[in-house]
Amino acid sequence: MSLEHVTAFTAGMQRKELEAMLSHMASDVVLNTPLIAEPVRGKDAIREVVGPLLALVDTFDFREIMQGPEHVSSFFKVTVGTIELDGMDYWLLDSAGLIKEMTVLWRPLPGVIAVRDRLGRLQL
Repeated sequence: MSLEHVTAFTAGMQRKELEAMLSHMASDVVLNTPLIAEPVRGKDAIREVVGPLLALVDTFDFREIMQGPEHVSSFFKVTVGTIELDGMDYWLLDSAGLIKEMTVLWRPLPGVIAVRDRLGRLQL
């Protein structure tokens, strides 16, 4: 399995370039995020959720990428002002190596709630 799309996606994420990130996702991609209860489906819906988040986040610092037979995971740090979160992205890839499903996990919970609250204030 090629990690070409995953590494390009993470590079786009670090630069906070949403369109670059989306170009490495399948058109019917599904995003599972701790910020919204229901899965986000499709690039247009992801654009609406991730765009404001990228404006809020100061840095994504990827530490490690691990690969399995049909999935890839990464561990990273997220900084939003004084909030620091440990993060993990879990990706399922399609046959072309595009991201077809992405599950985001963040901790600790108080920091996740604080980021969610800040994001909610931006969208009002």
